[in-house]
Amino acid sequence: MKVGFIGYGSMADLLTRQLLAHANVSPEDIIIYTRSENERLQEIHDLFPNITISKTSQAVFEQAQHTFVCVLPLAVLPVLLENKPALTKDSHVISIAAGVSVDDLKHVTTAAQYSKLIPSLTTSVGVGTSLVNHDVAVSKENQAWLDEALGTFSSVMEVAEENIDLASDLTSSSPGFIAAIFEQFVQAAVRKSDLTEAQVFQMISNSLAGTSKLLSEQGYTFDSLIKRVATKGGITAEGVDLSQDKLPAFFDELLVRTADKYADHHAEINEQIKELF
Repeated sequence: MKVGFIGYGSMADLLTRQLLAHANVSPEDIIIYTRSENERLQEIHDLFPNITISKTSQAVFEQAQHTFVCVLPLAVLPVLLENKPALTKDSHVISIAAGVSVDDLKHVTTAAQYSKLIPSLTTSVGVGTSLVNHDVAVSKENQAWLDEALGTFSSVMEVAEENIDLASDLTSSSPGFIAAIFEQFVQAAVRKSDLTEAQVFQMISNSLAGTSKLLSEQGYTFDSLIKRVATKGGITAEGVDLSQDKLPAFFDELLVRTADKYADHHAEINEQIKELF
């Protein structure tokens, strides 16, 4: 059984490395095609010379039982359309593109089996959620393979298509949101003290790592952790009260803005479907 990759950017590289390290996938099982060779591709091939670098995308679809399509959203349907003759009832196509649904993929052909995957950078360290959505035509065996392979290095959660955009905010995008929020915390502390930026970053990053372990290893919820740390009338409670006052509006606006951006992506794909089909 071969596992294919069409496109080889950062997420394809993450998935390849994690599958090789944790799942029952060997270098001989991997076949990759990308239009432009890059440093990531060269590095993974240097590390694992038995990985096959294909000259065509068609060869990947023909040889691989499971093919991860890791190209930009507007490139997904053209790639599949270009390779339509190679897409058969045994082809399991796994798209990682935001804004492209499994129903969109079926405009190319209903012969193939389609799954959608939203990976997260955090799974590169073995902690994080892989969101999946399987079309009804995907066999139980292919669903099980994908879920089990991803499950070796992440928590796999199947999410309905109508919820997958918001769920992506909570998994794939949230490391960026969290980093942006706490970067502002760092800068505020630097403005208010003689501490260096490096010192403040170390303190906050350690606190984040420790908080994560408390949540994952000691069974705390956000609410129970707040109650454990914030004594009523104390200093921490002041910050908690301010957060509860100011942050709801921020996060409501954040989800509105990301939803609008997803809507733009969906509109672009719908326009592309009209042009292609």
